[in-house]
Amino acid sequence: MKKFSKNIAKGFKTSFGRFIAIMAIIALGVGFLIGVIQATPDMKDTMSGYYIENDAYDVDVKATFGLTQENVDAIAALSGVERVTPVISTDVIASQGSNDRSARLVGIENFADGGYLNKLQLLEGEWPRQAGEVVAVHGSAVFDEVEVGDTFRLKTATGTYQDVYAVDSVTVVGIVSSPDYYYGDGREVSAVGSGVVGTVLFGEADQLYDLQKSTLFSSLNNEAVTGLLGYEGTIEIKYTDCWVLFAGAEEHERFTDSYQNFVADRLEELEAIEGEQLQPFTDLIAAAEEKGFGSALSNMGISADAVDWLFLDRESTNVSYVSFDMNVEKVQDIAGVFPIFFIVVAALVALTSMTRMVEEDRMQIGTFKALGYGKRRIISKYLIYCCLASLIGSVLGSLIGFSLLPSIFWRAYGTQYTLPALRLGFSPWFVLAVLVIVLAGTVIVTWAACYRSLKERPSVLMQPKAPKAGKRILLERVGFLWKPLKFKWKATIRNIFRYKKNMLLTIISVMGCTALILTGFGLNDSICAVSDKQFGDILRYDATVSYTGDLSASGNSALLDFIGGDGSHLSVYTQNGQLIMGSGENRSSESVDLYVVEDADAFAPFVSLREREKSAIIDIEEVEGIVLSENIANVYGIEPGDELRYRSGGETRTVTVGAVCENYTGNNVYISAEEYLQVFDAESLPAHNIILVKTDVSPDDEEEVRAILEGNTADEIADAVNVSAVEFVQTTADTFSGLESTMGMIIAVLVISAGALAAIVLYNLTNINIDERRREIATLRVLGYRRAEVAGYIYRESAILTLAGALLGLGLGFLLHLFIIGRVDSVTMMLGRVIAGWSYLWAFLLTVVFAVIVYAFMLIKLNKIDMAESLKSNE
Repeated sequence: MKKFSKNIAKGFKTSFGRFIAIMAIIALGVGFLIGVIQATPDMKDTMSGYYIENDAYDVDVKATFGLTQENVDAIAALSGVERVTPVISTDVIASQGSNDRSARLVGIENFADGGYLNKLQLLEGEWPRQAGEVVAVHGSAVFDEVEVGDTFRLKTATGTYQDVYAVDSVTVVGIVSSPDYYYGDGREVSAVGSGVVGTVLFGEADQLYDLQKSTLFSSLNNEAVTGLLGYEGTIEIKYTDCWVLFAGAEEHERFTDSYQNFVADRLEELEAIEGEQLQPFTDLIAAAEEKGFGSALSNMGISADAVDWLFLDRESTNVSYVSFDMNVEKVQDIAGVFPIFFIVVAALVALTSMTRMVEEDRMQIGTFKALGYGKRRIISKYLIYCCLASLIGSVLGSLIGFSLLPSIFWRAYGTQYTLPALRLGFSPWFVLAVLVIVLAGTVIVTWAACYRSLKERPSVLMQPKAPKAGKRILLERVGFLWKPLKFKWKATIRNIFRYKKNMLLTIISVMGCTALILTGFGLNDSICAVSDKQFGDILRYDATVSYTGDLSASGNSALLDFIGGDGSHLSVYTQNGQLIMGSGENRSSESVDLYVVEDADAFAPFVSLREREKSAIIDIEEVEGIVLSENIANVYGIEPGDELRYRSGGETRTVTVGAVCENYTGNNVYISAEEYLQVFDAESLPAHNIILVKTDVSPDDEEEVRAILEGNTADEIADAVNVSAVEFVQTTADTFSGLESTMGMIIAVLVISAGALAAIVLYNLTNINIDERRREIATLRVLGYRRAEVAGYIYRESAILTLAGALLGLGLGFLLHLFIIGRVDSVTMMLGRVIAGWSYLWAFLLTVVFAVIVYAFMLIKLNKIDMAESLKSNE
């Protein structure tokens, strides 16, 4: 018994390098398997807890002309509503010396006592204590750096609410983080200035605002005027927004379908009271129109159709929420396939290693059998060896998976988001399941490696195994190719086919590693392609100007002159709605923007409607139904001819999908004017409410685009009273630069890990190759071969197999890339189907570099072979 135990211990000592290789590759595979699966839940759970702990609202009810106290009370009284926080939010020019910036001034009711939704976290300074004091959101890639003590003078804001401030200037007394603005590259659209919010300022509502001082309804909002119009009472506008927290929201994890459906169901209750709550506004407008004030109201952008509530649910409208959700989902979707290759390669390495170990111990196995040891006892030595390597590797891999990888990914996202501390999850059942699978695989592989030898008789096992016989290969029969070859190349080619198992294992392993590296680079190319295709080839305009009322009114002549002449802009109608797919528990909904196309020829220069695979132009005037974006169609498996439900304005209609257009991000749906009239049962088309604007400058050059569209006349756009917002396409495109950055870091981790896998595999296979041919190598040395020639004899074969595996890996990587991007498509973003030529080159070169490093390291072992010992038997 003691002798056998010593023999087991000796096996660890003599094969320690092989033991480390098996352990390392299993640790790598298990670590990636657990880490990739665990990272996304950990990150979502952390942010979900952050939202719940800070009472983040579920829906922001925003009114086009403001909210009254009665509106807020009606919302709060709904059975599904737990709490509300009334808010006054406007975009303003904040001036500091000669520097003007677009700011968002948010006045929160009950701010001083902290009883508000969407709790802010103080990072520096103190909370406001008196009128004119505010806290500012921390600086980021798009938010300006603001310091405690900075003072800003508030210039007259433009848009819906004008000159409504209770103070002329504000002083920053603290820096905060907000559940609404934690995405560092989240370009929030502003109705003033540059079109992008430069900073967000928070304070007590009644200390910052006086809405009755001057409002859009100021000319109508007094008893004398309303009495003259035949309307009793006044409309006291107090707020612009109402943040709503639904009862039971804490039971639903954020970033899940459960939460999305929960909010969608509660929205129906809010929509049900909208008409009743808006009735005083529409009655007042109707009274004014009857008294002959219709044209004046139209010039001010006031109409009954424009009176509306907007329900901005967090999961589809908040830039930070949507961006974070999209990013973390991509981690699991993109990296999910990688561990499978790691585990398959680990199984191949274990099989090869144990087969070689058993062959080395043939005489020992024969001796043990002759001494009466049973098969189970003999095989226990190899099971202990491999299972111990697997156990240690699994433990190390679990540590990597549950802590290191999620933390690395979290840090990568920390470059783009302001995040709380990561909550690391741990699942003992998950670890146990992985451990059982790994050990079961190890036992099967080890048993398979030992099975053949244990079948042989002791007398056969105790004799040295005959060298593998050489055979003629097919190439030798092709004389004009074979005869010119030198002896060293003939020997190399023969040896490659002589050791077929090593040949296949080397090619398969290198092929898998190269495929993983190429897939990593390809995914980065696909992410980058989204911006290029979506915001260059498909959306061909540079900005949108949202407005209400009659664009041809005299008050807007400056705006039209500023935008430019014919062909540089197109006025269309668009509305926001929801597409509903399925029913019951399988129901899903997506918020979409529906564009009504009246003239296909005029629309084509601004938006390219085409099929992706065939690049065929879609003639929307010939389409029966809607043209649906491909990113939505792919996720839900929608094809032309399918029927969906479309909900807007409290009404639900059935629409048919007539065609699917190429689209990578953004939920746009297009419908012809004729189809719109039929689907919506309307007698006429609604008034246009958005202008698509083109410039002569590349959309990649944001500054020049802004200069042309804005120049020094940003106020001129805003002074047109019916213009509500100016949004730049490049601003939207820039939000994806954060995804490219964070995913680039994560993909770099995957590529490096794939390279490490290649190095471990090549080390193990090269080590086995040298051990198997020690006597052959020693014979070459005796025959006068120099060390460099011996190295060339061995490495020439390895180099050919490595190059063959790398080239085949490029083909496999192409297929794997197509498979993965098909899995990771989401409504938020569909990846491009492209791999750059440089990615193929880099994947090939990296594989070669890793191979060269391994071969150089193994050269030390090759040069240490003792000729005399190697020529002896394998005892």
